[in-house]
Amino acid sequence: MKKCQKCNFQNEALIDFCWQCGSQLANVSNAGNYYQSAPPTQEFRSETPTYYRGNQTQDFSVYQNNYAPKHQTSVKPTNYGRIAIVLGSIFIFLLMVSGAGAAVAYKIFYRPLIKPCCREEQYKNPEPVKPEPVKQTEPVKVAPSPKPVTTEKASVSGEKIWVDYGVTENGRLGMRIHVKFSVKNMKNEDSFLAIYFEKSNGTSLKTTNKKFAAKDGTVAVYRSMKPGYDEADYKDFDVFMPYDELNLGRGKYDLKMDADVIMENGDFVGHLDYHEFTYERK
Repeated sequence: MKKCQKCNFQNEALIDFCWQCGSQLANVSNAGNYYQSAPPTQEFRSETPTYYRGNQTQDFSVYQNNYAPKHQTSVKPTNYGRIAIVLGSIFIFLLMVSGAGAAVAYKIFYRPLIKPCCREEQYKNPEPVKPEPVKQTEPVKVAPSPKPVTTEKASVSGEKIWVDYGVTENGRLGMRIHVKFSVKNMKNEDSFLAIYFEKSNGTSLKTTNKKFAAKDGTVAVYRSMKPGYDEADYKDFDVFMPYDELNLGRGKYDLKMDADVIMENGDFVGHLDYHEFTYERK
């Protein structure tokens, strides 16, 4: 038999704590004539709370307001390390948020401080940046593009020459010379129609004006040409010759013109025709 030292509750069951007050029960020798147990709960208590055991009667009315103590869970020790980790994580998170907010506010609201006296000078007549001196280098020599090579020798064929006399061009009086001819194997070749002037006996007229002279000083007039085909026909190729460039004095002269085709470098290609005429200067 076990007995509670605090409230004298006795129980022969195999329990270690008192159902009434929760105190630990102690073994007693003279507690065999009593049997105690927890009274019924308030919801199921009878009007005459009694308990019968053989010829003995146990009255539980004195326990109407006394119930078995509620179960108390053991208190776990406080884990201060976990609390410190949680608080530290919260502090670091708040620090990061505040730092990001400060950076955004700095970019939005920060303006460089410019003194009033220097604000106009900063934007007024900025000095241009001086370019670095350019080093002079020798010009790169580029080889001229080769001219197309003709398999056959260039040739010309003249048909006729006719002249319009007393023509004025650019305020100068002279004659317009027309030539009809054809060329072969001269595609894309830079060349000239050259007309030389001489007397009927073959004596060349001379001049010091290089614009109307050949290399030997003979009076001549030129017009450039560049055939677009291997065989090209010129039905009316004309050139103007001023009278005063014949370099003749007063008088009447029997003259002759010689029409030829030459290359740009002066090489002779072929003779077209002669044309005789009379020139008189009063």
